[in-house]
Amino acid sequence: MRERGPNVAAAISYSLLIIASVFSLFPIFWMASVSFRPNVDIFRSPLQWLPVHPTTDAFTQIFRNPVLLRALANSYVVALAVTLFSLVLAVLAGYSFSRFDFHGNRALQMFIIGTQMIPPIALVVPYFIMISTLQLYDTYQGLVATYTSFVLPFATLMMTSYFNTIPKDMEEAAMVDGCSRLGSMIRIVLPNVLPGLVATGVYAFLLAWNEFLFAVVLTRSASTRLITVAIAMLMGEHAYEWNVMMGLSILASAPLLIAFLFLQRYLVSGLTIGAVKG
Repeated sequence: MRERGPNVAAAISYSLLIIASVFSLFPIFWMASVSFRPNVDIFRSPLQWLPVHPTTDAFTQIFRNPVLLRALANSYVVALAVTLFSLVLAVLAGYSFSRFDFHGNRALQMFIIGTQMIPPIALVVPYFIMISTLQLYDTYQGLVATYTSFVLPFATLMMTSYFNTIPKDMEEAAMVDGCSRLGSMIRIVLPNVLPGLVATGVYAFLLAWNEFLFAVVLTRSASTRLITVAIAMLMGEHAYEWNVMMGLSILASAPLLIAFLFLQRYLVSGLTIGAVKG
């Protein structure tokens, strides 16, 4: 009788997890199912969960369309550049906030938090004017600079929390043995906050990858078009290319899902390590 309570609780927990998994995975299943159907079969009645006549026409259209492939490549270039710049700047800023007690430290951190309260839609016009004035409109540099400015505040706060979990005594011991401040950070601190680096990098990559509003406003030509804009442009005036849209979404999502599988343990530990010590 004593074991019945834990067994029931475990059964309820597993049932809830299964239901949550179904809700989470169903959009991916439906996206894959639609991508292998002819466009005319998508709204077939009665509803078919699996393709009646499976076809790879959607993927053939994608791989034969250089504009779509260019948009996919552009998204990777921009997202990777944003991730790299954000990590470098966030590591330097976060380390400074964590290790140096300079005048205005807390006030500056509060200012950074305050910038996160501004809705992006309110910044569209100022960013458009600024990017146009700097002659960066419709360029990779303009997109990278814009996205980095969005990612950097939160990434800095994340890295500050991760650095706070590392005792200063470890660095001081290394510096006593002749290691410089920069050397102690690279050899002692960064290896210990690797999960935090991965979590921050994934956050930066996903924000740049999924962003749509500024990708529309700050680009015009097909040579700089990102994948989010390319998918939206498949919606025509009289018809939607649903199978091509879903096929392109599969190609855009698959590398991210694969990366998540390999980086999952780093992400889980990285998202929790910063909460240990503020």
